[in-house]
Amino acid sequence: MAKIFKFFQSIRNNWKKSVVGAAALSYGVSYSKDAFETEQLMRQYCETASQYGDAPCQTQTKHRHVTVILNPNAKKGKAKKLFTNYCEPLLHLAGIAVTVIQTKSENEARKIIMNLDTPTDAIIVAGGDGTLSDVLTGLVRKCNSDINSVKQCPIGILPLGQVNRVAKSMYHKYDNLSDVRQLIEATMAIISENSKLMDMIEVEPIEENSEEPVKPIYAMGTIEWGAWKDAHTIAKKYWYWGPLRKYATYILNGYKEKLNWNCDAVIKYTNPCDGCSRCHRSDIISTNKRWWHAFLPKRPSIPMIDYSKIVNEQCGISYELPISTNELHIESSNIEKSEDLSQQSSLKLKIGPKDTGYFFFVLEGWKQENDNKLLYKQILEAKDIEITPKEVHKEKTLYIDDEEYELKSVKIKLLSRSVKVFSPKSKI
Repeated sequence: MAKIFKFFQSIRNNWKKSVVGAAALSYGVSYSKDAFETEQLMRQYCETASQYGDAPCQTQTKHRHVTVILNPNAKKGKAKKLFTNYCEPLLHLAGIAVTVIQTKSENEARKIIMNLDTPTDAIIVAGGDGTLSDVLTGLVRKCNSDINSVKQCPIGILPLGQVNRVAKSMYHKYDNLSDVRQLIEATMAIISENSKLMDMIEVEPIEENSEEPVKPIYAMGTIEWGAWKDAHTIAKKYWYWGPLRKYATYILNGYKEKLNWNCDAVIKYTNPCDGCSRCHRSDIISTNKRWWHAFLPKRPSIPMIDYSKIVNEQCGISYELPISTNELHIESSNIEKSEDLSQQSSLKLKIGPKDTGYFFFVLEGWKQENDNKLLYKQILEAKDIEITPKEVHKEKTLYIDDEEYELKSVKIKLLSRSVKVFSPKSKI
């Protein structure tokens, strides 16, 4: 009893050291627990992946090969380590040949894809939404905008970026080891070759006096313009605030003119349509097989739909809407977490409030950081959208899948179910 009393007396007399020691002990126990659970999880999925690698195959069957476009700077520089620890071992155990190409600069991913001549069975994007947009842009340009050819190339998405809206919409949410579990789940979707067709967005700048035609950018997630998005983007500059930086950003910038406070524009849009006799055109399938000939022997061709028999009288009718807001978001149907394949593809045009005060801006910004939802005054569904800002400044920014572009008038086109993406069979 005396020893116990002496022990508690020592803790009371050295309470600062005791608090630090307890915190260190708690962290060590939590870290060890996570490391053990991660090891057990990898052991389980390694056994599953090895079953694919051990399965007998025909003599003339070509082994699968995937090309990984890895952004090593993603996930605050942790992307390469996470891929090496949790994704690459599963791919090798499944008997898949892996070629990893690391990007070294901005927009290099699209150049890598356009110059890629090695036959491959799939392209794997190891990065965020920005890297995914670059890969899609390079792929469409390589296929000369032939969407039928783009569909022949499956895309795998490993959520290794700071922003992974498209990938995270497909995978389960977990309370523990969420990032690791989603990486493993995404890798297993590639191994099992389970895929679905997803939408793509074509963003084409309107350049009336341009000497050379401006090539479109392709994305799968969001197009954003506004003050809240600007503030969210510059939060990384306040790194010295630590975990409070995302809150301090709105307080310190809620009165600054450099943000896009006046998103004033004229919007022209058409109603959603999955394809009909009025809007569908017969895409000419390219005969050049240098790029995607490796896919054709292994996968059946995608069945063609006779759109000439589908009638939609509202298709192609343009509507005009003047807007004045602090925030404008355009989201594809990929962001909506739905497994209903019959759901009509569309672009959601979300228009935020106007003339917000300082305190409203700060509070709504904090709310968005916590639940990723912002207050919208109007939501419309559309297929094609044309945005013409009333004022264009080089300092103002339009964000396409979290990548920054100079604000210009743009045509936004929905390419319904035009990308084959590896995905899990079911999602909670």
